Amino acid sequence: MTKDDRRKRCKEVNKDMISDLPNVIIGHILSFLPTKDALCTCILSKSWRELWRSLSNFDFDDRTWKSKIIFGNFMDRFCYLHNSRENSITKFRLRVNGSYPSSRMSAWISAAIKDNLEELKLWIYTADHVPLPRRIFSCEKLVILDLGYRIDTDLLGVGVHFPCLKVLHLQELPMLDDHASIEKLLAGSPVLEELKIEHEDCESRNVLRICSSSLKRLIIRFPFVAYDENDPGCRELTLDTPNLELLKLTDLVSEKLNMLQIPYSLVEAALSVAYKHVFTIQVDDYIDMAVQLLRPIMTIVKILRLCDTTMRTLSDAVHKKLPCVGNLPDFQNLTRLEIEASGNDRWLVLHEILKCSPKLEVFILYKDSTEKTPRWRNPEFVPRCLRSSLKVIEYVGFESELGEIEMAEYLIKNALVLEKMTIEYGWKMIHDFKERVAERLTECRRGSTACRIVFSP
Repeated sequence: MTKDDRRKRCKEVNKDMISDLPNVIIGHILSFLPTKDALCTCILSKSWRELWRSLSNFDFDDRTWKSKIIFGNFMDRFCYLHNSRENSITKFRLRVNGSYPSSRMSAWISAAIKDNLEELKLWIYTADHVPLPRRIFSCEKLVILDLGYRIDTDLLGVGVHFPCLKVLHLQELPMLDDHASIEKLLAGSPVLEELKIEHEDCESRNVLRICSSSLKRLIIRFPFVAYDENDPGCRELTLDTPNLELLKLTDLVSEKLNMLQIPYSLVEAALSVAYKHVFTIQVDDYIDMAVQLLRPIMTIVKILRLCDTTMRTLSDAVHKKLPCVGNLPDFQNLTRLEIEASGNDRWLVLHEILKCSPKLEVFILYKDSTEKTPRWRNPEFVPRCLRSSLKVIEYVGFESELGEIEMAEYLIKNALVLEKMTIEYGWKMIHDFKERVAERLTECRRGSTACRIVFSP
């Protein structure tokens, strides 16, 4: 090969093939990059300088920029360019922590709301509230809507039409104190599959009704109520979701909990409910209502997590010998159980749950480090799941209290098909105790010859 041939060959190999592609294709490729990285490509050549304008996917976060001033100026330019033409933005995500006038941020958002918009995520952490443009409620192609924090949503006189919306996340919004607005959003979303509502400080809400026949995944988190002595009210949560598959419910706010239709399609549930001293309802009435809500859910699901508040509620029901915990049905579908151990009668509650779970395969226990563990009491009969199905046990936060050791020994001795038991030590555990406990449990007679005992720091 001659020198000229080699030079020609080298030129062909180093040819910029990407720049020869149509701008539409290059823009599509850049849309898969983080927006800030896609913007950096404008320095590659003159022909690439304006390619970022054709992106359909924008993800802005002012924390990743060198200064809030530079970010704000760029967003103003973005607003100017996209207000002047109907380019097809399909995904727009904006996370703002800096201090900008609300009118300025509202203009940025308005520039992104186009007819082809499929995903909109807005998390505004500023001091000022930002009004959400009303045009968003008629975006017929919108599939994902995620709104968080300082966003004002005024639905008065607005028609909500989301024929394609499948995912709706609402977090810490002022509108969450207005049950009518939430119900209006749901009514205008006929194919919604996932709803997530988080509100740390519930104020004026009285009754919230979640009604959707299409909903498959529901996550609700109401951990704290702002109590008004002049108007305590009675907060109520009603679920009318017959096709639900996943339910994660943390509600320490509602005095009344209702499930109008049992969702027989429910596969997984995580539940945290508890009585609060500010409630107007009587303690025993609340416990009875909560347990009546839990009973059908526990008979349906395959995967169940009972948080410490729920375990405390069940423990109180057992301690008070309330009729609602008598004659519990079998939890025929339950194969995985996670509980946070709380309450003086936690072992009695555990006995009842294990007794009613004949197909349980995985059991995970989380220790509440703030409480002293009561002594273990062997149940009258060995639960069926220990004899035939339980294969994996995990104890998280183990602190070598006598009640914990006794429980671990009982499970090791009586779980006839157990394959693995993991002991994860709590942060208070002293090294010498770890060695002694490990030796005691390792030498314990095992019901299953295949059982491995693993100790984790």
